Amino acid sequence: MAKHAVLLLVTMLALASPFLPDARSAGSCYSSLAELARSYGFTAPAQSGRAITLKSKWTTMVFNSNSRKMTFNGILMWLNSPVVQNKGQWSIRNIDAEVIIGALLNPNKPLANRKCDVVVLDPGHGGRDSGAIGRRRVYEKKVVLDLAKRIRKRLQASGIKVYLTREGDQSLTLSSRSAKARKWKADLFVSIHANSAQNRSAKGIETYVLTSPGYPSTTSGSVKQTVYSGNKHDAASSIIGHYVQKGLIAKVKGVDRGVRRARFDVIKKSPCPAVLVECGFLSNKVEEELMLDMKHHDKIAEGIAQGILTYSSKVRKAHATKRK
Repeated sequence: MAKHAVLLLVTMLALASPFLPDARSAGSCYSSLAELARSYGFTAPAQSGRAITLKSKWTTMVFNSNSRKMTFNGILMWLNSPVVQNKGQWSIRNIDAEVIIGALLNPNKPLANRKCDVVVLDPGHGGRDSGAIGRRRVYEKKVVLDLAKRIRKRLQASGIKVYLTREGDQSLTLSSRSAKARKWKADLFVSIHANSAQNRSAKGIETYVLTSPGYPSTTSGSVKQTVYSGNKHDAASSIIGHYVQKGLIAKVKGVDRGVRRARFDVIKKSPCPAVLVECGFLSNKVEEELMLDMKHHDKIAEGIAQGILTYSSKVRKAHATKRK
């Protein structure tokens, strides 16, 4: 089974990779940041302390040495694997060069055969499952349903067909959520949540995409080799993840906790590019208070909708480029 999983992953990357072939070190599983810079027209990597910066006319990427954290035009992204020294040069794993950096720098290839006509919004929890509950009795299940309906209104105004996995306070299994996305032939799946933590000072916004096979999730040290159906959308998911996080940070002005990686059931089984968004912490006094404000709900909805609409415009551009 492990052999078949590896073969499937290699095939997926060969079909979806937007990364330039000559930028890979022959026989290496790493790509140096210097190679990335040359391939994509960046200035040579400039290091200051732990920060390694690559700049072009349109893009600034800042990598942190020996860390999975990097920023892409100011938005925090978590790599599958840390930036490390390889053969005397700061380097990243090819998987990150392909499905994260390459996808963001050259979205036309991973999006050339995509659509964004049907979006499924998934308000988390519901029914007996309340999700997080704040100290002021703000229920996650109620907040995210309201947010989903506000996002739907904005997307429909732009001509996108939108389904909600639940319209009211119903209980849904995790598998039924991705099953509905398959039934409705979704082009994009966005699961909407509110966060909670034992540390009540924790705050900010997170957007999750699926972890690549063979690497640990952002908050877990465990490694899984399993290739899930959602992994064939990894490059496109990186793109939508970035733009949803960017849209939210721009509108809400919250703490950027980054585009993170996890193996949540609804994204690993998704039939299309997928993200799970954590819109703020109900365990945080200030952020719970904000969730009582419907103007704040509008800001969140505008941010997520803007991210989806930016992704949709990238899809249209990729199609136009393909036809030339």
